[in-house]
Amino acid sequence: MKKFMLCLLATVLASSAFAQKNAFINTEQVFRALPEYTAALAEIDTYAQEQQALVDADFVKIAETYERYQEQRQNLTEASRRQVEERIIQMEKEATEKQSTIFGQEGTLMQRRIEKLKPIQDKVFAVVDQIAKAKGCDLVIDISNNPSIIYYNAAGDLTAEVIAALGIKQ
Repeated sequence: MKKFMLCLLATVLASSAFAQKNAFINTEQVFRALPEYTAALAEIDTYAQEQQALVDADFVKIAETYERYQEQRQNLTEASRRQVEERIIQMEKEATEKQSTIFGQEGTLMQRRIEKLKPIQDKVFAVVDQIAKAKGCDLVIDISNNPSIIYYNAAGDLTAEVIAALGIKQ
């Protein structure tokens, strides 16, 4: 029994020696507090809407061309039909490529998003890093988009401190 108690005491002491200090942050709340972030998001949204309108216009033009083709199909020669069908297929291909070039993973919208948001994110993460090091944290967990965290002690929440360190008044 003494051996068991000594082993248990040694295990508890050893585990406390390796204990980590954790902190939490709600990055969504921090970013929403930054005027430059909300302005960048508004600019990105405006760009996306403008580009979507251009892409939609292309597809409307294709639909109109196809409708005209369907109406005139009986009056066209076989060669003319093939020519119009090929033109419609080409228009669809070009519109789809344009859509992918803008909205794809490597598209201009994603590039613009990175260009506008990365400097702001870097600024926030530098402040988080600075505060976490000052507090001796081993781990900072973002609670904004992680539904698997079901409990956290608010005393470890760095959100308000990061917002204050960024010079934002709430």
